[in-house]
Formats: sequence, C-alpha cells, structure tokens
Amino acid sequence: MPPESPIPAYDKDRWMRSLEAMAATLGNEGPSVRLCLIGSAACVFAGMELRTTEALDIWQPSSDFDLLELRQAAENAGLTFNPTDILEPGQPYLQIVEPGIVQVGPFQPVTMFRMGRIIVTRPPIENIIASKLTRADAKDIEDIHFLQKHYQPDISLVKSIVSGFPNAKRKTSEENLVYLEILQ
Repeated sequence: MPPESPIPAYDKDRWMRSLEAMAATLGNEGPSVRLCLIGSAACVFAGMELRTTEALDIWQPSSDFDLLELRQAAENAGLTFNPTDILEPGQPYLQIVEPGIVQVGPFQPVTMFRMGRIIVTRPPIENIIASKLTRADAKDIEDIHFLQKHYQPDISLVKSIVSGFPNAKRKTSEENLVYLEILQ
C-alpha cells in the first residue's frame, strides 16, 4: 500500500509508488502487463505542477493484461479497481475505459516507462488533446494549455483526429477547437 500523504488526490509521486506496489505484486514471472493511460495521466506523469488525479484511466483497446491479475495488484496497492459505484472522495482507482462516451481516435501507443512487468503507455499528445476537447471543462482546458506548452503538438493533426470522431462528439470537439488558438 502506498505511504499515506496529506495530498487528497494522487500526484505523480504517489501514482509511481502505487505502480511500484502493483509491479511488486505482479512479480517478475509472466507476460508483460500493458497499461495505456488516457486523460489526465499524461499531465500528471509529465510533471504538470500541482496536477493530481484520483483516477488512472486505462484505455482498453490499447492495453493488454489479465483482468484477475491486474485487479489483485491494484487492490494490493490500495487502489479500487474499475469501480461501478460512487467512491469516497480521495479514493484512488484504476478505471478501464472503452470507446463510447470517451473518444481518443486511432493511434500507436507511446511508451512512457516500464516497472517490472508493467509497461505504461499513452496515446500521442495530439490524441489526448483531441479527447479533452470533447468535454473541455476547466481542468481539461488547463491540461490542454499545459500539453501545448510542454509538447508543442501538431494542431492540424489534432483537427484531423477530431474530424474522425462520431458525429455528436465531433461537433462538440470542433466547437472547442477555438481553445487551441486562444491558449497558444
């Protein structure tokens, strides 16, 4: 279980300790456990100052893991695994996300780091930004601003990704593309 901290949500250091605990539970024997993280994880692991999150969203189509093994590792690290009910505030969790409400677009995963058998990847930054444009709440806008400054993404690629979203998500995302210009 990760050490206690006065920080209510998990920052980069706390998530790294949780992933280390998961890696220790998984041991060295067996196939790799690929976790493709979407959402705020890109900002947290890139070192966005003061960015925290209670959730690590795992993009199912680009991940590869044994469900029972991952659940056990998460629980041993003090994390809730794939919750379906409302959680207590401050309770960290791993959430398995499939296409539907969330849109990311097609991509080849980018490896961020490896811990034992765990290989942590993410979509390219352009896909993460496009995904955040589907909602564009205040935290999403802050994340987009950080990602633009930190990674200098190809804005034409972001627009191309958005154009491939299903109709309802595409329309909202296209309206929110204005934030890319405002935040530059």
